[in-house]
Amino acid sequence: MNRNEIATIIYVAIFYLEKIMKFTENQILINDQNISVLINTGTNEADILNQAEKIKKLQPEMMEWRIDYFEDVILMNRLIEVANKLKDIMKEIPILITFRSQKFGGKTELDSEDAYLNLLKITIDFGLGNAIDIEQDHVSDRVNALIQDAKNKGLGVVLS
Repeated sequence: MNRNEIATIIYVAIFYLEKIMKFTENQILINDQNISVLINTGTNEADILNQAEKIKKLQPEMMEWRIDYFEDVILMNRLIEVANKLKDIMKEIPILITFRSQKFGGKTELDSEDAYLNLLKITIDFGLGNAIDIEQDHVSDRVNALIQDAKNKGLGVVLS
């Protein structure tokens, strides 16, 4: 089997898995290297943890958890509880935490910019993942403070 045939099989497998398991593969460029990232879009705890188990078996280099899909995202105790369970499952596979606002294609909209920025602050302070995605289209001094907080805590930062 040549490389093109293998690539086609992999593409078809990923496409099939996306339809069944509701996650997709992205490529992220880090230090000029592409890494494979599978996206967890579970809406409740059971769905999130089930997707994480399936994602882990595929051994991606990173998993992105789209917390804007999580129905309890605004309940901080639930968010922290599920994040801790997710980290237990993923173990050595880093987790990128993303809350995508609806205006950028996200699932959930928060009440205000403050709510969005406070959610990110909690995500950073409690170390819910290994990296955080921060939308640049917000108050720049608060975004800069979040970036600095994340870096001080050893978290990676993705600006989108």
